[in-house]
Amino acid sequence: MAFVKKIETEVGILGIWKLSESVTDLISQFQFSEKEIKEFSKIKVERRKKEYIATRLLLNELLNRRAEITYLDSGKPEIKNSINNISISHSSDFVVVIISKKNVGIDVENTLRNINKIATRFLSENELTHISNLSDKQKITVLYWSAKEAVFKCTNKDGVQFNKQIIIQPFEIENKGKFAAILNKSTHYKLWYFFIENNVIVYCVE
Repeated sequence: MAFVKKIETEVGILGIWKLSESVTDLISQFQFSEKEIKEFSKIKVERRKKEYIATRLLLNELLNRRAEITYLDSGKPEIKNSINNISISHSSDFVVVIISKKNVGIDVENTLRNINKIATRFLSENELTHISNLSDKQKITVLYWSAKEAVFKCTNKDGVQFNKQIIIQPFEIENKGKFAAILNKSTHYKLWYFFIENNVIVYCVE
């Protein structure tokens, strides 16, 4: 079985699954429903197949029961027949899931990912200035991207301009910590982050 970690956070249960197994190994651990067989058969990319199964295996681990994921028309995931909210994210290394009675968002990114070319699309002028004064620009740029992704998932709104509508409040980067963000100058979010094996995980709540 892959590395699995379950964390009780301030807002709910967070799970981490390391994508170290083959698709065949993952399939041997998972019991598909008829609906999941149909969904899985449409996936052609091996990486997506691994993410699909690992996400559901992780959810079962967190809930200690068999659960199914459904999706709204917006693409937001839900746990079938549950009052809990769920948010999901994948990187090249991990699948992460957070479950909460509150509206939550989560994102995981590899900190070595090169996103400098699109930085102006998701960072405000003040955020760009703040990052330019720091020593580890690469790591915090990815952290900002991950934070805005988490907020976006929490909002469940379309057409959000990351560089203009989601503003991250300045903070000092450490191995783990918390900070704040504002959407459209009116909606406030609390965010937490930590680093794991060249990845950053950020989760948030309104």
